[in-house]
Amino acid sequence: MLAKLEMHNHPSTTEHNSPDQSVIMVVDDNPDSLKLLSDILSEQGFQVRQALNGQLALAAAKQQSPDLFILDIRMPEMDGFELCRQLKNEATTCSVPVIFISGLNDSADKVKAFDIGGQDYITKPFEDTEVLARVKLHLEVSSMRKNLENIVQQRTINLEESNTALKVLLEHRSSEREKFEENALSHIRSLVSPYLERLKNTDLDSQQSSLLDIVEVNLLEITSQFSGTLYSSSLGLTRREMEVAALIKTGKTNGEISTLISISDHSVSFHRQNLRKKLGLLGRKVNLVAYLNEISLR
Repeated sequence: MLAKLEMHNHPSTTEHNSPDQSVIMVVDDNPDSLKLLSDILSEQGFQVRQALNGQLALAAAKQQSPDLFILDIRMPEMDGFELCRQLKNEATTCSVPVIFISGLNDSADKVKAFDIGGQDYITKPFEDTEVLARVKLHLEVSSMRKNLENIVQQRTINLEESNTALKVLLEHRSSEREKFEENALSHIRSLVSPYLERLKNTDLDSQQSSLLDIVEVNLLEITSQFSGTLYSSSLGLTRREMEVAALIKTGKTNGEISTLISISDHSVSFHRQNLRKKLGLLGRKVNLVAYLNEISLR
């Protein structure tokens, strides 16, 4: 008789069972207690799998993990606590809820049961309604947790896909913008700047000269927004060096620059020196302010 009870499924006797009914593994070395629990659960439509000891339960769980474990605490060789520990160390069963059953109403056992990962504790002799209520509660909580994990996982995947798409889009837009900026500067240098120079070398009255100056200033204003990006990229300027260069172009002194961007005078001097080095001006008597304003239209 015991050999037959060692490990087998206990079919449900409910006629209206759903095909997605939960699977519960009951582990108890007492055949009578095992049968009683199995009958209570199967009558409510649950699929019940039985094991008389911890080793059989572990072997069966590795083949197919149930939706919930009910473990007797007092069993020979491997008690319910040790079985729970091993189940929690297995990837396939670590998240499966565990309900302990025991004939002892020992508070120390209850504390230990929760400490090692159990979700609930039922004292023998148990009532049918209590067993079913606790089983249904933990199956529902487990189902909600799985659904939440699936939602989080799917949203994480969606977010990663969106981030990838956004990154590609931004890279494409950045590349297109750089091409536009390069083309704009190239056209200005080849189609506009030469004529401005020719106009400067002609006899202009004061009004015409003023209008020409306005055109140059407006053109510089238009191109300065993106020419700096191109020059910083080609010359290897850092962001801080670009900030300092922009302020130098406006004629700011070291002290004024120091105050505006909250760095020391020494740091401003250091960045000025780096700018002259990267612009190829070291050892040359070239006004840095004039040069920085000039390269925007080169």
